[in-house]
Amino acid sequence: MGIPRISSLLAAVSVLSSGAEPERKLGEATVTVSAEAQPVEVTRTPGPVRIVEAEELARLGSRTLAELLAVLQPGAVMASGGPGANASAFLNGTLSRNVVVLLDGLRLNDPTAISPDLGALSLVGIGRVELVLGPSSVLYGSDAIGGVIALTSLGKGADGFHGQAGLKAGTKGLRGASTRVQLASALGWLAAGAEAQKQGSGFPDDAFRQAGGFLRLGTTLGPVDLTGFYRNSGQTASLPFTTLAWPGFGRSYEPQRETSARQESWGASLRWSLAPSLVLENTLQALSGSTGDPSGPLRQQTDRSFRRAEDQLTLHWTPSKALRLSARLEAREDVSHAKNYYDPATFAAVSYRGEGRDLAGALEARWTVLEGLDWVAGLRHDAGHRDLTRQDTGQRSRAGSAEAGTWRSGLNWVVAPELRLYASAGQGFRMPNTTEFALNAQAENQDGKTYPVAPERSRTLQVGATGLLAGHWEYRLEAQRTRISNLLAYVYDTSFAYPPLFTSHYANQGSIRAQSLEGALGWRGGTDLAYGWDLILRSQETRDLDHNTEADRFGQQNTAIVRHPFFTGSLAGFAQGKRWRADVRIDRVGARYDIHDTTYQVIATGRPYRDFSLGGAFEPMQSLTLALRGEHLLQPRQSVQDWLSGRYDQNGDAALVYGFPAPGPRWTLSATWRW
Repeated sequence: MGIPRISSLLAAVSVLSSGAEPERKLGEATVTVSAEAQPVEVTRTPGPVRIVEAEELARLGSRTLAELLAVLQPGAVMASGGPGANASAFLNGTLSRNVVVLLDGLRLNDPTAISPDLGALSLVGIGRVELVLGPSSVLYGSDAIGGVIALTSLGKGADGFHGQAGLKAGTKGLRGASTRVQLASALGWLAAGAEAQKQGSGFPDDAFRQAGGFLRLGTTLGPVDLTGFYRNSGQTASLPFTTLAWPGFGRSYEPQRETSARQESWGASLRWSLAPSLVLENTLQALSGSTGDPSGPLRQQTDRSFRRAEDQLTLHWTPSKALRLSARLEAREDVSHAKNYYDPATFAAVSYRGEGRDLAGALEARWTVLEGLDWVAGLRHDAGHRDLTRQDTGQRSRAGSAEAGTWRSGLNWVVAPELRLYASAGQGFRMPNTTEFALNAQAENQDGKTYPVAPERSRTLQVGATGLLAGHWEYRLEAQRTRISNLLAYVYDTSFAYPPLFTSHYANQGSIRAQSLEGALGWRGGTDLAYGWDLILRSQETRDLDHNTEADRFGQQNTAIVRHPFFTGSLAGFAQGKRWRADVRIDRVGARYDIHDTTYQVIATGRPYRDFSLGGAFEPMQSLTLALRGEHLLQPRQSVQDWLSGRYDQNGDAALVYGFPAPGPRWTLSATWRW
């Protein structure tokens, strides 16, 4: 059993919790990690990686990135409600804002949002998803402390014309359709597709709608590969669950409240082989997005929007088989609009325009010290500033600036075809974003005081082992520890001045430590009838190092430790014949800290959250697949009155995020035709 075989199996271990088993053959191509500076075999990267290919994505049926990540790392995603609700990721026990989402190497993070909303990121047109855990700031800059989620679009594919079309229907009025085509020849290639879906949640007038599409095309001109791309997605969802403000501090159900999100990107990339050992890559992207957040009883929204232009220039040099060097230069400009700026004279929100410019340089080296032993090291430096303009008066000011450096180093050792060991360490950082700079500039304009903020910093250490036993067993054992300092905490104005000064602001204060141990074990067997099972167990702790005494155990600063389960587990099994397949999975997300939705105190949830799903697929004829999936089958059905009264507040199976009902049971029947 050689390296190609173990590479394939290790990649499959990364999706243990899905209960799915891609077809694997001896000697097949090695699975690579494209989120590295240059694509590298998964057995040669010094860190934990989870990879899901196109076939597996289709089998899982995940509509959004949040749904997929809930399978890859149980307990890492917390959604505040049903379809379309905001969903945040807490990778390795770090904060939700410590994750970067990439599409073909370029970031999708909204500069006006504190953390990315994974529930609004559709997987239409995505052919591959990589989850890279741990410090990745050397390659991708700000925010990549907890990890990177790298999406890869569908590309050229096989020569000729092929594609697929699908329909699905389900409970709670679920209806959906999707189509995808790919055309390739010696002259070039084209890939395009679209999808649309509508679904209710079981609550009155609570509906979710989503649609999106993509287009990619490319050609080869001698040593140059050219690619153009366009992608858009949008959704609207009811958000009827809300908490009344002071002095009521109770719950309210308002079905008229609605949230919306839209994102659109287009651009072009070039890959030029200047010499056998020298490759130049350049990608230019324009990205725009908007979000409407409900702030009142009748769809009164505080809308946010942004536009971004980004250029990424990378030079790869391979002077020998043992050494590879990559140098990267990035430039990015953001323009955003929001209403977070308050005027104390009128007590009204004022629209502002934020402008941000960032420039970064990075260098990464990969050296094969000995056969099977690789060393990776990298350095990066970022600098940027934010300008703020009040839309009503045109007043313009420098809201803030910051710069940060970071490094990463790691060793990866394939001891034998059945065993891989790795260790890595690095620093990460998170630049203050447009919203944080804007609120601090607002406070400074009110009282004349200075409210400077600096980047958050992190240090991470990771070790791990993955491999095979006796040809049937697959295992993974990984441990990590991250310390984040200079945390940006929101400080409320408590002066009670009249008229109010509105000088709430962000400040660097406090630090947390996140550490975890994860083990995965799987078994595969059978020939004509394949079957197997997979088990994931994860223990973690996120500790507030500065506000962890009885006196301030439930203080505002402790919000940095919420929604990190202390223990999670997942058990999955599958059986597969030539024309059918069956899957079953149960997840257990243990107790954690959360925020009480009416008192805003940090509380401990006492009961675990359990999730059960099953699915089956059958091919009645060649090219046609019928699939039936049942999801969230343990969740009790709640009424509006149940939620208002808090009847299920302490029932772990009723809520994943305190104060919001968990997604209810859902059955989906789909038909997919491929040609």
